[in-house]
Amino acid sequence: MERGRGDDVRDFLVQTRKLAYDEVEKTGMPVKFHVDLAREVGKKLAKKLRANVNIVEAGTLLMDCLIGQAIRAGKLEEHIAMSLAKANKILDQSIVSNEVKENIRHCISEHHGTQKFYSLESEICCNADCYRFVSIKGFSYAMRYIRSMPFSDLVTLLDKKVTEKWGLLSLSICKKELANQHEIIEKILRGLKAP
Repeated sequence: MERGRGDDVRDFLVQTRKLAYDEVEKTGMPVKFHVDLAREVGKKLAKKLRANVNIVEAGTLLMDCLIGQAIRAGKLEEHIAMSLAKANKILDQSIVSNEVKENIRHCISEHHGTQKFYSLESEICCNADCYRFVSIKGFSYAMRYIRSMPFSDLVTLLDKKVTEKWGLLSLSICKKELANQHEIIEKILRGLKAP
């Protein structure tokens, strides 16, 4: 999303941020801390790996933008399709290039992993999403704020998410950074599950 050919990146990212944070405000999901965590991790990784930071930022903001509405409707499994449909409305009105639009769409649709990523940016978005549960910061925040449910159900949910997200990490830089944190989280979960 470089300047040129009429692309107005700043306006597009302003719209994207507004949508993501308005949805957090309306539904409480995902929690703002998790949106910020994925966004900042994604931008950091994009800079380090020389990927397009703006595409990654848009992808991390849009990938779960309608998860709160999906949860409220009892359609959690449809949150990616719902978020993609909402993102398409913004993308269709945007003057960013078709190539950029397609890359952002893949960042959203592939953020839970895929056999072969469309781009480095979509792979970064997937890996940044994993930090929400596999980093100590993300896990701690999830433990405190993610849902009001019986404690044993919360532990089961977090165990499932930690296992899922650890398995989705594909970038060696992320696995290396999160290895010790993941080990600590696994010990915490074992302790929480013990009688």
